[in-house]
Amino acid sequence: MKLWLLLLVPLVALIGYFASELTRVDLLLVGTVTIDVVDDGSRPAGGAVSYAASIVRAYGIRACVVTVAGADADLTVFNGHELHVVPAPSTLTFEHTYTWFGHQRKLRVTANPNVTLSRAHVPRHCQRARTVILGPLTQHELDAGSFLEYDGVWDALVRGRQHVGLMAQGFQRRLGPDGRVLPLLTPSPQLLAGLGRSRRVSLFLSDVETEPWAEDWLGLVVGSAERVLITRGSAGATEYNDTGVHDIHIVPVDKVRDTNGAGDTFATGYMLALSRGMADPGAHASWAASRAVMQPQSCKPHCAGDLIEGHVPAWGAGAKLLAAAQDLGSMARGLLDRGLREGLAAALHLRELPAGTLTQMAAKAGLGPHGPRHGAGGKQKGAGGAGSGGKLAAGLEDEDDDDDDDEVVMTVATVTL
Repeated sequence: MKLWLLLLVPLVALIGYFASELTRVDLLLVGTVTIDVVDDGSRPAGGAVSYAASIVRAYGIRACVVTVAGADADLTVFNGHELHVVPAPSTLTFEHTYTWFGHQRKLRVTANPNVTLSRAHVPRHCQRARTVILGPLTQHELDAGSFLEYDGVWDALVRGRQHVGLMAQGFQRRLGPDGRVLPLLTPSPQLLAGLGRSRRVSLFLSDVETEPWAEDWLGLVVGSAERVLITRGSAGATEYNDTGVHDIHIVPVDKVRDTNGAGDTFATGYMLALSRGMADPGAHASWAASRAVMQPQSCKPHCAGDLIEGHVPAWGAGAKLLAAAQDLGSMARGLLDRGLREGLAAALHLRELPAGTLTQMAAKAGLGPHGPRHGAGGKQKGAGGAGSGGKLAAGLEDEDDDDDDDEVVMTVATVTL
């Protein structure tokens, strides 16, 4: 009977796990919506979160969206999603100017809501989202590190394993006195804090942000993230992960009409493919980005995902259960790998100890071959040492090398001036 109970407990836990996975929110998008003032005088909505919302709708996903906006923001791009708006006196506004040949863009911030989004702004049920995509546009707009923290063990169990994607372009921007957006030459503190301590984050940047970095900075960032993906325009992208460095090739198109939102589409497509357990998320992300660049700027971000819709499989209950099983296997492998690493480290440490150390430690603990010792204590030796201040010297002495009942004695000498 007890054996059946022992088998029943993990079975019930497993059933509960898969049931909870079916009720989880698929996706959480967090970032500030913008007003983009362009050369023709139009003021369309923009921002990474806007493009991501348009893309995931094409996948048939209803996401939780948390954003900051003023009364003048156009929020229609979020239609169909569960939208939570943190009100602000103004909407983040970018003024876009282009060079005469149209390939270089300059940005200037003309209105800033000065609100920092964090996990505290996200409803509890949305915090359990299977996939989290963070899209900051300025350095102080988002506390990315808060999304990697847990409020105790229960919160960690409830939220479960999450795929966290950080589109960190905004963290690598600083604002000049006139509001102009200028690049940073090293990884910002906000970016490094957003990677956390447990290598859970998929980081997305472009070569514009990473080109000024020294090799050591790139190595630090790559070593702190689960994976780093750097987009390179028409040259494709580069992925750094545990298996090495991999090139991701572009998907050729007949005509590139506008590249706005291509990086956001790439990151969103990658994270969705990753959460669905696709074999090659990079190839899928490249395909999704190729659909976005075929759309004109005049209809973006609303139309960014139109050419994706109908070309990706539905995200049904079976797919969710399969992804949950893959996540469970990944967690089990992670625990096994960690146990093996820590066990190997302990074994290597023990090999470096002097011969006889373990025997002495066992004897001190009363675990010698003659059983526990009672009343054994240290014997204080004479004081030794000299100097201008107090010194504490400690050593291990063996009282009698010829006695089988050798006793380990702690020698302590203290000098007080």
